[in-house]
Amino acid sequence: MAPANGRVTLHDVARELGMSVTQTSRALNDKWDVAEKTKTRARAVAAELGYIPNLEARRLRTGSVQADAIGLVLPQSELHFSNAFFAELLAGLVAAATARQVEVRLVVSVGSAHDFKNYQQAFQRRQADGFVLVRTEVDDPRIGFLTEAGFPFVAFGRGCDTPSFPFVDDVDHVMNPIVAHLADLGHRRIGCIIEPAHFSMSRYRFRSFEHAAAGCGIAVDPDLVVEADFHEDSGYAAARNLFRKADRPTAIVAQNDLLALGALAAARDAGIGVPGELSITGFDDIAAGRYATPGLTTVRRSPRVVGETLCLQLLDVVNETSEAERQVFLDAELVTRGSTGPIR
Repeated sequence: MAPANGRVTLHDVARELGMSVTQTSRALNDKWDVAEKTKTRARAVAAELGYIPNLEARRLRTGSVQADAIGLVLPQSELHFSNAFFAELLAGLVAAATARQVEVRLVVSVGSAHDFKNYQQAFQRRQADGFVLVRTEVDDPRIGFLTEAGFPFVAFGRGCDTPSFPFVDDVDHVMNPIVAHLADLGHRRIGCIIEPAHFSMSRYRFRSFEHAAAGCGIAVDPDLVVEADFHEDSGYAAARNLFRKADRPTAIVAQNDLLALGALAAARDAGIGVPGELSITGFDDIAAGRYATPGLTTVRRSPRVVGETLCLQLLDVVNETSEAERQVFLDAELVTRGSTGPIR
């Protein structure tokens, strides 16, 4: 039972568990010598009681040189907190960190991609024990810097063909289900709206699309591949571009749900029926796609799970956990809704 007055302490959690304070602390800190069943029970009781760790006090008490915090690295241009994908990814990251008594701190790069002062300062001032990189570029300069400096990090995106650093990315066949679905519906002229090509996720997701199309005997027409940004307005403009083609596509594959939602709006404004005249698909399965009209057929790869995975992987790297997976590939599943239908 939680105390009648005052803040719930580690002693309160230990008393409820019938364990010593030391045992409880080790369970909540995910130490290797504590059974998983005990850790799970300890976290559940701590959550039930509303226990919130005092991180600063713990650092003083233990003499820890760690910050008990991870840094989420974002360039200033990418502070799109209204972006549904980033909002859900951040929610997963924070939830996983909070469960392990770790803070999440934003590290914003205000200069160019080659300005690493923010990362140096965050590490040297013990503001973060490691970094999560999002919007990973192809051959991202941040990766080279952090690797050479010896700063722990995990990247969302593999960045190159032969990565030697920790990352989370899609499986190579991630686009197979969506392309096979469209092929089964009779589509052969398929357009593709891609995110900016210098980003790792865009490159490897498009490569997966090409391989999937080849596997279905479909030729990818370069004239039907349009590079966009990340958001609805860019997807809208890209779709309008595709509509102007003399032989326009019968289906459009967008690399994220926001681009697909923009394409849906463009089709509506152009008087093109979806799915009667055009099928449109997305990627991520954000909430907005589920409630669009028609509902968006997409590839479900939960942004929240991505955030949780990035956090847990980074904490394994920081703590040098022996069984840590340095490279994690996330699979995805097809979700069919009303935005796709047979070719007519």
